[in-house]
This record gives sequence, C-alpha cells and structure tokens, in this order.
Amino acid sequence: MQVSKLDEIYSLSSKMTRKEMVQRYANYTEIDISHKQEPMKYIDQYTDKVKSELRILRDKCPLCSSKNISFLFIKHGFDHMLCNECDLIFTLQVLDRNKINFLEVGKEGETYGNVKSDKTVNEFDRKKFELIFEQLKQYANFERIFDFGSQAGTFLDWASEKYSIIGHEYHEILRKIGQKKGHTVLGDKLESIQFDKEFDLITCWDYIDHVLNPHEVIENLSKYLKKGGLFFYAINNRDSLANRIMHVHSPHFIGPHHTMHYGIEQLKLLMKGYELMYVESYVSELNWLSNWLNFRNPEFGDTPLMFELFDTKKICELGMGMKLNAIFKKL
Repeated sequence: MQVSKLDEIYSLSSKMTRKEMVQRYANYTEIDISHKQEPMKYIDQYTDKVKSELRILRDKCPLCSSKNISFLFIKHGFDHMLCNECDLIFTLQVLDRNKINFLEVGKEGETYGNVKSDKTVNEFDRKKFELIFEQLKQYANFERIFDFGSQAGTFLDWASEKYSIIGHEYHEILRKIGQKKGHTVLGDKLESIQFDKEFDLITCWDYIDHVLNPHEVIENLSKYLKKGGLFFYAINNRDSLANRIMHVHSPHFIGPHHTMHYGIEQLKLLMKGYELMYVESYVSELNWLSNWLNFRNPEFGDTPLMFELFDTKKICELGMGMKLNAIFKKL
C-alpha cells in the first residue's frame, strides 16, 4: 500500500479527540440525530427488520454471484452478510426503488450535503482534491470529467475552476443545489445514462457503496471513458482497522444506504478491463478507536488519543485506514 500524504494533511482523526473534532462542525448534533432516526422509517416495529413491502432480498453476492454467504450482524434492520468467495460485505435486503425513492428524497441526503458544505469540511476537502489530482496527473492527461455521487457539488465547485466537468446526483435537493451553482448535474439512471462525448476521467467520491447494480453501472459508464482514461474511486474502506475492531458499531455500516462494502480486492473484481495504477489508504480513525477501547461513546467521547498503542502511519501503510483511494486505467 502506498504511503499517503492525506492522513497527515486531510485527516483530523489522529490530531484531536472526537469531541474536539465534532465541536468544529456546525450542526453536527442535528446531523447525527437525523442519521440515526431516518432509517427507522423503513423498519417494521414488530420484527425490527426492514419492512417486507419495501425491500428486495438478495440470494447471492452482488459482486461475484456466489451463494456461499454467511450472516454477520443486523444494523438498522438490515442483515449484513459476508461473501465467503470474494469477502464482500453486503446487505441481504435492499430498498425497492420502485416502491420508495430513497435515493431521490430523504433528510439523510440533505444532512450529508450539509456536512460536505460545512466550511471546515470544505476546506479540508479542497486540500484533498489538490493532492489527489497531483497523483492522477502522473498517469494521464485529462480535461473532460464525469463525476457521479456529486452531492451538493463541492467537488464540482473545485474541479470546474480547472476542467470541463459534468456531475450526477440522484437526490433531488442536492442536485438542485449543484445546478443553482451553475453546474451541469444529471439525474438519469446510471445503468442506462447516455452521452454524446467521451471523458478522460470518471470520479466517484464515497458513493460506490450506495450503488445497487455496480456491474451494470460501471459497464455503462465505461462506454464513455476513452481508452487509457482514468477511473478514480474514494471509498469507505471495508478493510479498515476501525471496521475490523468495531464491527456492527462502525459508522460505515448504514443499513439502508451502504449496501456493499468494498476494499481494494473487491474494487479490482468490479473493474474488469482496467489496470490498477495506484492505491492508498488514509484516516486512521484513532479517535474513534481510542473512545471504543475505553468504553466511551465512539463518536462524541473525549478519550485521549492512544498513540502508545496505535501507530497511525502504520495503520494507513497496511491499508487499514478508514478511507481508500484507487486509480484504474482503462485498457
């Protein structure tokens, strides 16, 4: 795993306690309450599982199609499963988009947009974009970009200063925010969206775990990426140390929305016809881990960071940071 500058420059998790970190963000408590309350509207109070009339059941791994799967835990009423063939973690149930437009509406989407638009978060994100694009430029030249999972358009804001970019966002309110800023933000189905041009670069920031039909989406989008073009992912890392230690209590397991949990090996399975050029891991989540190991609330506790136990640089070097970036080149 490549040594990343991002944990030092972008991440606050190894610089301050969670309590100190949370206090830097406006309306964080409101956002946290929303994230915890919103999934309840999908839950049957008698079974504590997602309502049968709202869900579709998977009978095999959505990445490799194996039926050799095992139960891990329940989170937000969704059974989380492990594929014993490809190690993907995924939800057995997914919400039926024909019955509930959960991607297009919902307060959880709005609150995430608020998080990304927060001044402090936005400043750190812009630093992150700069560093990542320095890396991307080592593998190809690019001018035309397609970005999907564009939320309120914070990446589009940055990228449009330098490049020609088209965004995509299902959530209606977030899409309109981006459009009001002057960006082109589409809402067509990614499995069938069409373009009259090719792109040099496709980007996906913290969104692939929301995609219900990843093979169909990547196959379709790849039609519009030129040969030798780059496909970039920033993902919530399935293999992070925080996930491995906290399991069901990890913040990345969000039943209704994060339906598939990828590490680099799972991304490589998804990206057929591509060559992996670069991968890096960052965000040690030392403050979460320090709280968890001291019986404190992992999100809001103020446990001193446990540098005596954890080497944050080593966590990232071993590919166990909470975030992971990957660059693929189309063959």
